[in-house]
Amino acid sequence: MSLRPSSSFPARERVRRVWLRVILGLCAGVGIAVAMVLYLGISQRELVRDLRHVLVWPLLVAAAGSLVLLALQALRWWIVMRPVLSLSYSQAYRALAVGYLFNVLLPARAGDLLRVQYLGNRTGVSRAKLLGTEIVDFCSDKWGWVAAFPIVCLLGAPPPAWLFRALALLSGSVLLAACVLALMGSRLGRTTAAGTAWGPEWLRNLRDGFAVQQWKRLAWLETLIAPLPWLWETGVIWVAVKAIGFSLTPMQAFAVLTAFNLAMVVPSPANIGAFESGGTVALIQFQVPNAAALAFIFLYHLTQVIPSMAAGALVLILEGEALFGRRGVLKASAGRPATSTREEQERVLGQANPVHEN
Repeated sequence: MSLRPSSSFPARERVRRVWLRVILGLCAGVGIAVAMVLYLGISQRELVRDLRHVLVWPLLVAAAGSLVLLALQALRWWIVMRPVLSLSYSQAYRALAVGYLFNVLLPARAGDLLRVQYLGNRTGVSRAKLLGTEIVDFCSDKWGWVAAFPIVCLLGAPPPAWLFRALALLSGSVLLAACVLALMGSRLGRTTAAGTAWGPEWLRNLRDGFAVQQWKRLAWLETLIAPLPWLWETGVIWVAVKAIGFSLTPMQAFAVLTAFNLAMVVPSPANIGAFESGGTVALIQFQVPNAAALAFIFLYHLTQVIPSMAAGALVLILEGEALFGRRGVLKASAGRPATSTREEQERVLGQANPVHEN
């Protein structure tokens, strides 16, 4: 008797769970947006009117700016990944574009985890170690948010009071995460009193992913590179808001950026609903009418999602499975990774027949 139908049950169950998370996340995001519209009393007629009378050129600038934003984020990720995986910057950009595509389709940044899965399978480097570097990159991104704030303060208008509270909370969270990462990356608790390795293998590999970072180099990264995406998107919002006939100061644009990023803790696919709610509330505080604020944030969200999704889809169409295969753009170079174990290096160099997953 064939076991094929029964063996497919776990895969089907995983697919069902993924779809359930997608639906729940979508319901949460849409629910927040609907509650915000009802609470603010936004008129559908006014919203449609504002959508019809927007200027197109600021939105085109925002759409082009989304690809530059992706390039700056890829630069940060590429620098963080280099001690573990020898990717070129072009390869990193394409990989990040594909990851963004899946982040839009799946909730809770599942595209990042998918990228780790594929990188681990195709290069032989431990997935836990790659996940460690992804976590470092995520924390670097959030620290860039904090580091960009004093630069924006030099451009003029004082920040609103709530922005200080939001950044204080974020700064505390990032510093706490940095302390945890430093402890995890240290030698503390790595061996028992008998001198044997402590903990399961996945935990040791995860700690190795933290430990490969040279902390002085990482400090320069977070000071000079990590703020660039936040500063760039602040400028993009400052230009794009002219589409509805209003203007913001750079500090107000940064506040709007902060607001919709805080709202994106709601794990909806493509941040649907959460993005619009946070950005709309922030714009209303800066004297933008309710309907115009929602119209702009909706259109701005599209300018950020559609070009980056198109870039990721184009990479998949042109390269397909080769993207993650032995000769694909994510194939590590033949040179030995600086911090890989000997077994990992042998797997990378000797992987002649990679297994392709369905």
